[in-house]
Amino acid sequence: MGIGNSPYKPGDCFHGIAPEYFDRRTAEAPHQLWYERGPEKYYEVRMQPSVHEFIPGVKTPIFSYDGFYPGRTIRSRIGQPIVIRYWNDLPVETSVHLHGAHTPSHSDGSPHFFVLPGRARDYFYPLSVPMLNGQPDFAESPSTMWYHDHGLDITDHNVWRAMCGFCITVDDIEQSLIDSNVLPAQQFDIPMCIQDRSLNPDGTLAFNPLDNNGHLGNIWLVNGVAQPFFKVERRKYRLRILNGCSARFLELKLSDGKPFMRIGKDTWLLPHPVEEPTMLLSPANRADVIIDFTDAPPELYLHNILSQDNGRGPNGSFTQRAHLAAPVPFMKFIVEGEPQPNSATINAATTLRHHEKLNPADAVTVRTFDFHRRNGAWQVNQQFYDPNRADATPTIGSTEKWILRNNSGGWWHPIHIHLESHQLISFNGGPPPAAFAYKNDTTYLTGNGVVELLMRFRTFKGPFVFHCHNNAHEDMRMMCNLDPRVTPTQAPTLVQASFP
Repeated sequence: MGIGNSPYKPGDCFHGIAPEYFDRRTAEAPHQLWYERGPEKYYEVRMQPSVHEFIPGVKTPIFSYDGFYPGRTIRSRIGQPIVIRYWNDLPVETSVHLHGAHTPSHSDGSPHFFVLPGRARDYFYPLSVPMLNGQPDFAESPSTMWYHDHGLDITDHNVWRAMCGFCITVDDIEQSLIDSNVLPAQQFDIPMCIQDRSLNPDGTLAFNPLDNNGHLGNIWLVNGVAQPFFKVERRKYRLRILNGCSARFLELKLSDGKPFMRIGKDTWLLPHPVEEPTMLLSPANRADVIIDFTDAPPELYLHNILSQDNGRGPNGSFTQRAHLAAPVPFMKFIVEGEPQPNSATINAATTLRHHEKLNPADAVTVRTFDFHRRNGAWQVNQQFYDPNRADATPTIGSTEKWILRNNSGGWWHPIHIHLESHQLISFNGGPPPAAFAYKNDTTYLTGNGVVELLMRFRTFKGPFVFHCHNNAHEDMRMMCNLDPRVTPTQAPTLVQASFP
């Protein structure tokens, strides 16, 4: 990832740049300096063919960001804007989505906002928090995001070929927790992308473009390495775990049976740690956890215990999930040395971040979306995705209640909503799981499940999208357009990319 020092030059990039780059009043209050945390950063990234050894000695062709799998981790400060120029040296179109970000539509990675082969696109990321009436909402400050391809009808293919990476940001609140040794320092803060892949006999990635149910693999990867080991000290570590699988759900468990101390769900820190004996993660879910290796055995494994045979979802029901007879070890920790006296001080009572709970009485609109299988493919409200149709047009500044219903039988669907976090108020008729009770960007619908949620729309006009994050389901059109507008009387006309 190359970094430059000169500002953006109009005309350098075929697709242009987000108009908010030139007039930031929609994203930043001009009378406040909260966002001035340093000069803008400029990067250039080449999306290019490369090779990777999923199995040592077997060179497998992949698509990559600058030749890396996963792509290099972007670390930045909230309020320090960045511009990334993505060059497409691949034989297919791409669109880069920063998953979990509150960012302009132009740089959100809408599926039809392509970076065409041989072209480039500049993505402007304000790295701001949501703004309403000029006031920043630091309760929404992001921590663990990730980026991946989002091209229309080709997301599954491109992400399966390795197009993903982490983006980690910090604000004053989180930095103070790190500086005071409440949270582990950066050298003990480890992003972990967990994925499954499978290979053909010739070493190429096995991918069936006619399979729209969801791809599963039989090679278990952490950050692109098959079942690696990691040497750790006897202290607390922070692991940012991403389920980067295309269709596989994971239920993670430590081999010594101790619970996880979870401090984050998806993009955001929780108000306080939540203890979880196991963690059920859908594709695209993130779990930010603290693991204390101080008294751990010399060898400790991160296991997946969940049984899943196909893209339908986990075997069994949500309350009676089928577990593997032999758990799959994704990662082996080798614990060395004496207990470290300067280990992070976080405990179950630690306050991490303020959470503002949305009020159902403030919802001005109720929208219902039915996710189902129809005509051999995947639909929402009996419609396939159409990039020219606005499916929801909320007013900026308003709160809405959405009801997501799974009418596809036993199939599970992880639903990702762009732009804003959403707060669950009901999960399958009852309260949401503890870690899901605050902020989410991806919520899974279990077989025949129903979720009710609240969202407040701020800062940016659309279009954005929401969709199933089983990537095969997304490509087969289980996706809708979300188009926030300034006033409810504005016509819901979607912005289109310009092509020759």
